[in-house]
Amino acid sequence: MYGVAMKRWIFAMLLGLATGAHAFTAVTWNIHRGVGMDGKYDLDRTVAVIREQKADVVVLQEVDQGTARSGKRKLADEIAKALGWQVFFGKAIDFQGGEYGQAILSPHPLRNPRVIRLSEQGEARIAVVAEMEVNQEWVTVVGVHLDAGDGARRTREGEALLAGLAGVKGKIYAAGDWNEEPDAGVGGLMKAAGWVYQKKTGPAATCPEPKPEVEIDYFWTKGVSEPAESRVIDVKGASDHRAVIAIWK
Repeated sequence: MYGVAMKRWIFAMLLGLATGAHAFTAVTWNIHRGVGMDGKYDLDRTVAVIREQKADVVVLQEVDQGTARSGKRKLADEIAKALGWQVFFGKAIDFQGGEYGQAILSPHPLRNPRVIRLSEQGEARIAVVAEMEVNQEWVTVVGVHLDAGDGARRTREGEALLAGLAGVKGKIYAAGDWNEEPDAGVGGLMKAAGWVYQKKTGPAATCPEPKPEVEIDYFWTKGVSEPAESRVIDVKGASDHRAVIAIWK
């Protein structure tokens, strides 16, 4: 009657009611299309890292769907199938006979998934958006991947992101590879619009592996009163970025 993902979601809801647990756990990770710092394509390694976090939702950047360089494999679909999760893939660009973009994955049902187009010239950039139910309320989750080289373009993409989310009500959790430090241009826009940066405990830098020097992967929230316990996941070598986990009690 119910699929595996729905059964897990029902079990988690019942367990939460029985234990009084109200934690919400999210992860963001630029997976470098499953290629680690050893140059090896290893999607099993990617899945293992995600599974270990026991998250409610994961946003992924640099995801191939059917591209030649990934052997025509649809990475978002394969990761979701391995985990038994729901998935929404958003295409940023067509690439090598397939698609390249971002994904939102969750063991819980997702609704109203959509893409916000942030820029179109060169390598187009997007944000992926979906709603999910957390502790009996629907919240919005956003995955972001901004331009890597042009600060002015990132600022324009930040403006497009805020415009695309302007009508969203309730709690919003936005995370991803922002390609700049949180106090840079886009961060200023986010703060001015009432968003809160979720400061990490411990080392904050996420890129490049194996010795991160810059903090470009992190969480912003809006309408969320409680701060997160946010930290870099100490898993080395599976990508050129380290993943970040955030937990709201």
